[in-house]
Amino acid sequence: MPELTIQQTLLLAKEGNELIREEFIQNHKPFIIKISSNICKRYLTWGHDDELSIALVAFNEAIDSFKPNDGASFYGFAKTVITRRLIDYFRKESKHQVLSLTPLEADKNDLYDYDSASSFELYKEEEQKNDFAETIKNYTILLVEYGITLEDLVEVSPKHSDSKATLWRVAQELCAHPNLLKHLTKTKLLPLKELELLTGVKRKVLERGRKYLIATALILSDPELESLKSFTQIDQ
Repeated sequence: MPELTIQQTLLLAKEGNELIREEFIQNHKPFIIKISSNICKRYLTWGHDDELSIALVAFNEAIDSFKPNDGASFYGFAKTVITRRLIDYFRKESKHQVLSLTPLEADKNDLYDYDSASSFELYKEEEQKNDFAETIKNYTILLVEYGITLEDLVEVSPKHSDSKATLWRVAQELCAHPNLLKHLTKTKLLPLKELELLTGVKRKVLERGRKYLIATALILSDPELESLKSFTQIDQ
């Protein structure tokens, strides 16, 4: 019998195959210990630490709540569910509330009334944050090719809205002309003469705003940097 994929295993477990579910959970107890111990900042052991009972329930619930078609990682989602459950546990402990560690004994108002959909949304938000961080990293690397750093952009970003709007317009024109954009990406230099003729903006202004212009044009012209466009927009 061929080995099942994670997706196939999760689907069978969700459809009621208790043997598959139990085997999957048993095989992932080291994962549950690792995540829980990292959250608790100490090593946890089965039968001794209540936190592992909480985490086990959370992992079991993650199996039921995970949506593989969304393209997310099950392990990342399970980590999020475990984290949220343990946070709830810590909060209730701080209020000296008694917890039931058996899911069958829990009523709809206690720890186990967990909003799985909310957890999945939280996970997706965290994934988006990770994607954004990766985009910033790639953008930073790209800027280096043009001799620009993020610190430079903080310093050279136009302070007046009129100046920013002018450079924004120039950057848009640059991106709208493939030959000029190609000149920029190939030589790493602005086609100053052509931009001056095209936009009517003085060469001195273009030279002074060179780094800002390049940084903005790179964002506007690269679909991979779509999430950074909000930083270039002009207030209407």
